[in-house]
Amino acid sequence: MKFLISLQKNINEAIDSNELKQYRLVDDNSAVDNSCEIFENDKAKIYFFGKIYNYNKLKEAYTDVIDTPSLIVKIYQKLYYAGFKLLDGEFTFFIKDKENNKFLVYRDRHGAGSQVYFTNDTVAYNQKMLTKFNNVSLEPNFNNIALFLKHGYIPAPDTALKNVWKLPGGNVLEFKNNSFEYTELYGFNDFGLEKDKITISETEATQEFERLHKEALKSRVENSSSVQLLLSGGYDSGGNIAGLRDVYSGKAISYSIGFKDNPWSELPLAKLMSKVYDTSHYEYEIDGSEIENLPEIINNFGDPFNESGMMVNYTAMRLVNEKNEDGIILGGDGNDQHFGTAGRELALHYKYKKNGMQIAQKFVDSFAEMPIFNKDNKFFKIRFHNEKVLNILKNDSFGFRESQISKMLNTHIDISNPSYINALPNKFNSFNDLYNIHNYFGDIKQVINEVILFKASKLAVMYNNNLTFPYMSTELYNFLKTLPREVKLKGSIDDCASGKGKSKFLHKNYLYPKLPKEITERKKQGGFAPLPIFFKDTTRFNRIVDIILNSSLTKKYLNRAFVEDLLNNYRLHKDNAGYWFWYKQVQAFQIFNLITIVVWWESVIEKKDIKTLSDL
Repeated sequence: MKFLISLQKNINEAIDSNELKQYRLVDDNSAVDNSCEIFENDKAKIYFFGKIYNYNKLKEAYTDVIDTPSLIVKIYQKLYYAGFKLLDGEFTFFIKDKENNKFLVYRDRHGAGSQVYFTNDTVAYNQKMLTKFNNVSLEPNFNNIALFLKHGYIPAPDTALKNVWKLPGGNVLEFKNNSFEYTELYGFNDFGLEKDKITISETEATQEFERLHKEALKSRVENSSSVQLLLSGGYDSGGNIAGLRDVYSGKAISYSIGFKDNPWSELPLAKLMSKVYDTSHYEYEIDGSEIENLPEIINNFGDPFNESGMMVNYTAMRLVNEKNEDGIILGGDGNDQHFGTAGRELALHYKYKKNGMQIAQKFVDSFAEMPIFNKDNKFFKIRFHNEKVLNILKNDSFGFRESQISKMLNTHIDISNPSYINALPNKFNSFNDLYNIHNYFGDIKQVINEVILFKASKLAVMYNNNLTFPYMSTELYNFLKTLPREVKLKGSIDDCASGKGKSKFLHKNYLYPKLPKEITERKKQGGFAPLPIFFKDTTRFNRIVDIILNSSLTKKYLNRAFVEDLLNNYRLHKDNAGYWFWYKQVQAFQIFNLITIVVWWESVIEKKDIKTLSDL
């Protein structure tokens, strides 16, 4: 899914012809790869990438529809932007509106379709292609790079380059009269305030959720001779395989990823489900050597990106590619976030704010930069949990602290008030209001759209795998957003605050009778990829240290002494098995962020052709 469109310049004049061997020119302004579908009538022209799963249902309302692109044009001409909200799938499309002399781009609601980077007059699928135009500079945006170092990603529309942006999922980008603007189709009011939630019984809600989930599965595997699944030991992938077997009896292939020497491995549970639901099963265990291919991964993302499960998705997509089986791939991504996460922290935040305890939290936070909080001790745990509750409406921050970033970067930065939090409501009147705010602005807009589905879909594209996300279906989304909190996160405020709230209640209620007891009755374990495994091998870690210290980024813009101290400290303690999991995870996440930003810098800013760490 590669594309390049310039509104101001002829493509042939802007790019060396050798760069276009992977494209086909469609007019003087556009070049696309062969995965693109094109439709044109007298009023509009569309370039479509991806898949629409409710095509057959939608086309019943329109005549003269011959394929997906022609359907979208018809919907656009009849319903304008509102019609895009009817579409269920993973896609990106471009429309040239001849009647109104404008050009628009739309990505699906959760941004699983091809990424869109743009400047004032050029659109491309990654940053490197934009730089083929002389008017696009390669000036780094250090404020946004600092956000990456803190969070592991840069929230859209910002990127790591000045005057280059990326289009958030569920937004229309419109170019007209030599300028652009984008329109969000899914605002918080559309998501539903607490007063707008429907009244429904647990039984009715469970039955409707089950029906819609199976409809989503059915629409995605329709006419398939075989189906592939990503399988772990949890409810989400388990729900896909259990639901699939109710609507499909053909060949199924499953894939599971584990970590070597991991006491919490879910591979045995995945193998059990494979046996119960009759799939051909493949497994792979990560040993840490996979980090060698980090440059290829980052090049595929475009912007710097790191997330704890990134290498799990990468190895899963690589395994699927190696086995060369047929059929669409079902992923369980995003379901946790649709139901709402962090119920305990939300309840504590609400209670502390209501009873005045936030003053104590802020007092503790004021001492958080003291050295004693940076060791593996009770003070680190206090800071870790305190910050999670106090800053529950801000993005998760497992990377560098702002004070560390200020010391590390030899340039002024200010990330104390990032743009993504500007849209947050200033107040909430109840615990349920707080839950809805976090569910929409945090779980969905950030974690699903910017992290989980972005990561999974881009790694699937990297290997030309056809990955889909049944829990992200449009009808499921529209149903879940109408439900009261108590059906999604069951329990009183006190129950949630004490950790006794039942997350994903509706989903578990649907699947409890269907899944093996080994799945439904086990205690929650880990669930996070242990990042220290990638730095366990001393020879590999020393090579990563050399790459970081010898990079042009470090030499020009980083405080070398700070970086050296950080790396040496990690080296001294990396093999200590007694450290708390989250202490080790945060330290490893920081090293991963450093090597990631170095790889991105050498590839994009220094324009080096690198596919593996050995190329650096």
